[in-house]
Amino acid sequence: MRKLLFFLIAVAMLAACQSNNAPVPEESQEQQYIIGKLDSLHSEILDETRNIWVHVPGSQVDNIYAQVKYPVLYLLDGPDHFHVVTGMLRQLSGNSISPEMVVVSIPNTDRTRDLTPTHMDVSFGDSAFVRTSGGGDDFLAFLGKELIPYIENKYPVTPYRTFVGHSFGGLLVIHALYTQSPLFDNYVAIDPSLWWDDRILLRMTDSVLGNVDLHDKALFVGVANTMEEGMEVVEVRSDTSETTNHIRSILDFLDMAESNAASGLTLGWKYYQDDDHGSVPLITEYDALRFLFSWYRLEGLNKFFPPDSEESAEDLIAHLTAHYQKVSDHFGYEVLPPESTVNSLGYNFLQSKPDFAYSMFELNIRNYPQSANVFDSMGDYYLAQSDTAQAIEHFKKAFDLGESPFTKEKLDALLTAE
Repeated sequence: MRKLLFFLIAVAMLAACQSNNAPVPEESQEQQYIIGKLDSLHSEILDETRNIWVHVPGSQVDNIYAQVKYPVLYLLDGPDHFHVVTGMLRQLSGNSISPEMVVVSIPNTDRTRDLTPTHMDVSFGDSAFVRTSGGGDDFLAFLGKELIPYIENKYPVTPYRTFVGHSFGGLLVIHALYTQSPLFDNYVAIDPSLWWDDRILLRMTDSVLGNVDLHDKALFVGVANTMEEGMEVVEVRSDTSETTNHIRSILDFLDMAESNAASGLTLGWKYYQDDDHGSVPLITEYDALRFLFSWYRLEGLNKFFPPDSEESAEDLIAHLTAHYQKVSDHFGYEVLPPESTVNSLGYNFLQSKPDFAYSMFELNIRNYPQSANVFDSMGDYYLAQSDTAQAIEHFKKAFDLGESPFTKEKLDALLTAE
């Protein structure tokens, strides 16, 4: 019996720690790894059907975990950035640095029309390029009145939203902050084209930031090195040539935004010396997520692990509760300690501090009573304590809720051994 228990515990730990590396059944080996789905909706405002790419975190589609709702990241120029942002979020959220998020990626139909706030007759000597420009307000109306309600009705999302755009997309992000600030909580402008229409948004900056309350909004701006080779930032600020207008307009905007601190806007920005306009989105998106969710990261856990630590399991629960209360305050709605985070803590304590492990698994059962995973994990705890009766009871409950093959393997082995 003891050998059986050790075997089952090993199976449990493998399932908990390496479930993403589980072997693919032979009949499924040719299936693709799906990171999102193609959806669409017809826009009355734009008078066209718009495609969207939607990524829902993997924990939502795995039936062994509790179903939860996620903040949303709306991503302009979607196909160019979709894979980067979804992969980045998987890595960051997996390390509790950012929350998991639904990503709504918006491909273009007429990019110049949708992403520019005003009409220009000529730009860089070209009238054809800007012929349809100036539809930014209509596009924001589409987002606010059609796309966002559609997403919130169909997908597991909360009202907490982040808006990300590059170049013209960054221009629209700033325009949205100025004119439609309630639409989003966070704004990310990647090397925005603030030179547009004789710097029209810069000419609005002092009046907008001097009169609009943005205390609950955050903006991160990424600035690429678009200067001529050999030129330095200190030089470009006093330059007046057309070739530096792009970067000068961004730097001037940042100066103005920083001098209008009374607006309450949480502002972060970074200049990327080694990145140009095309390469800067990836690194900006990473830094932006870390800046915007700097309050999300769970820290201070190391003190609970040493064998001689004076901290108790109750202290750990209090630590988690306090942290996620702060997270809830930022989001504006209740956020429980994530099931996967607490689950990982439980397994980390399973051999060294069983009372801590029990407290973590029991906390998850209280918070996520409809999750198969939380009962499966408590079954593993009882296996480790050689309490087969309680292990069987919890594995049965887990299997009733989720029908996991890992749970079934452990349950069948125990029932056969009785």
